[in-house]
Amino acid sequence: MKGKMAVLGPAGTFSESAARAYLKREGLDLELSFYPTIDETADAVGAECCCGLLPLENTLDGYVQGTLDLLLEKDFTALGEIRVPVQFALVANVRRPEEIRTVYVQFKAQGQCRHALHQLAGAQVINTHSNTQSFELVQRGIPGEGAIIPVHLLEQCRCPYVQQDVTDAKANATRFLAVKPKGEPAKLEPGQTVKMPLYVLPSVDHPGVLFEILSAFTISRINLVSIMSRPTKMKMGTYNFYLELSSKAEDAEKIAMTLTLINNVHRVKSLGLYPLHQPEGA
Repeated sequence: MKGKMAVLGPAGTFSESAARAYLKREGLDLELSFYPTIDETADAVGAECCCGLLPLENTLDGYVQGTLDLLLEKDFTALGEIRVPVQFALVANVRRPEEIRTVYVQFKAQGQCRHALHQLAGAQVINTHSNTQSFELVQRGIPGEGAIIPVHLLEQCRCPYVQQDVTDAKANATRFLAVKPKGEPAKLEPGQTVKMPLYVLPSVDHPGVLFEILSAFTISRINLVSIMSRPTKMKMGTYNFYLELSSKAEDAEKIAMTLTLINNVHRVKSLGLYPLHQPEGA
């Protein structure tokens, strides 16, 4: 039976573009299986699907908080990441932008098109679950309705008003993380740049605890490229720390030793090392 990759749906979204780009780059022949929410996408990994692709971070809108929580809750191994450029257009069933009364926008896209939405004074902003849903709603042709949609859907759009490229930055992109059920890590080759997503769950809450954790990486000369605080959901004001490190494949043993050292005091949950591919056009 042909393997499946779980992807946030529906079809036609940036998630599909990212999944197809990832499969092409890795030379994998997997069927895409779409799910309506990030949670359902993650739940399918190891059940209906052998792996999945989760939206992790956007240039303008930052990390996807739901994905960060799932990386802690689920027993995943990271396989790799893929970035896709993300650009949006404003379309509407009007002749002039001041006639727009309602605008549909996907919840993450809203944070990437703040300036354009701010210009629509008086228009009601309605969040949708996907960019495809925003597109389908505006395609009904109801006068006064508009939507923020991906630019690749413009050729299918019937709206009379089109404002291309309303994204807040030209270099906007979304980063996706490919995961599988916990198991063997991705294969590494000497000289490869590698990354590792991980969580550190502090065992105590006292001044300097974050400094203690970060110092272990500094002493080992391991480069941390990201850190995010996530609430433990157990007590107000207590946090877990999501980190990403970047190094070389030959540093794998040094990284493992550092994590063991931290794990002697705090709980460490690692998703494993994976090779980092240079984004196209970089």
